Amino acid sequence: MKIRQMQALRALVQTGTTSGAAQLLHMTQSAASKLVTQLEAELNVHIFDRMHGRLVMTPEGRAVYADVDQILSAIDNLQAKTQDIGALNGRAIRIGAMPALGYGLVAPTMKRFLGQYPRVRCVADVVGRKDVEDGVATGRYDVGLVTLPLQHDVLTLSKLATVDAVCVLPKSHRLARAHRIVAEDLEGEVFISADPDTLLRHRIDTLFGERRIRRSLQLQAGSTVLACHMVASGIGASIVHPLVAVAFESVLAIRQFEPSVPLDYAVVRREGPVDRLTDVFAALAQEEMAAIAAGLKWLRPSRRKRP
Repeated sequence: MKIRQMQALRALVQTGTTSGAAQLLHMTQSAASKLVTQLEAELNVHIFDRMHGRLVMTPEGRAVYADVDQILSAIDNLQAKTQDIGALNGRAIRIGAMPALGYGLVAPTMKRFLGQYPRVRCVADVVGRKDVEDGVATGRYDVGLVTLPLQHDVLTLSKLATVDAVCVLPKSHRLARAHRIVAEDLEGEVFISADPDTLLRHRIDTLFGERRIRRSLQLQAGSTVLACHMVASGIGASIVHPLVAVAFESVLAIRQFEPSVPLDYAVVRREGPVDRLTDVFAALAQEEMAAIAAGLKWLRPSRRKRP
């Protein structure tokens, strides 16, 4: 099994036609088709069926392609890393962050980091919590920014901060006049839920379930950023990570939510020796997070009475 055969398969899946795959790989259509045929023969697997003039991947083909895509992604990452090393004398740092932290913490931390190391290449990805942890554990990322608890036991963590999730509302919403929102206020309200696989979604659903508070749950957003955009459009309320919510302060009503839903944030790295760059980035992330958390105190008014 050769890399070029796997690349031909990926190109065929991405484009859907042998002519498209050939264009992507800068080769003839017959050459691209031959590479895929050779791969099928070597693996003794029928990858595609032809139905009504279209190529349809078989169940066996999908299983093969999942492994092929993983192998090629690893090769792509290796090539990118070696290019970084060649261009920057080995000085590069890769950061993985979940959306709740990536959109509020990575940019200011990176700005300070580059002030100290202007020639270091910084690559940042915003991905799901599991992808961040897996990426740090396998070496794809040098450092990760996540919520706790951790799922991997091969990672070490440094606590960033504990902050409370906030309730976000359209500015015209009847509840926007309140200093804070309690769970019972959202009885019957159109509610924008987080992704079912997130810790925030689990904790919020548990809270409302235990209190027997019914919400209208036909809306779901795959990220806090999307949830805030949906709230700003006026279609519902949500409970979100505060670091993202404050970026929408001009178009949203952001309110303290009770009972509190505390969120623990951490910077994670692999166990074992770490280089200076990773240490510095982690320390700067902690300093930036402390400043951000201090700025969120405006969400807790000194007077607790509601209007």
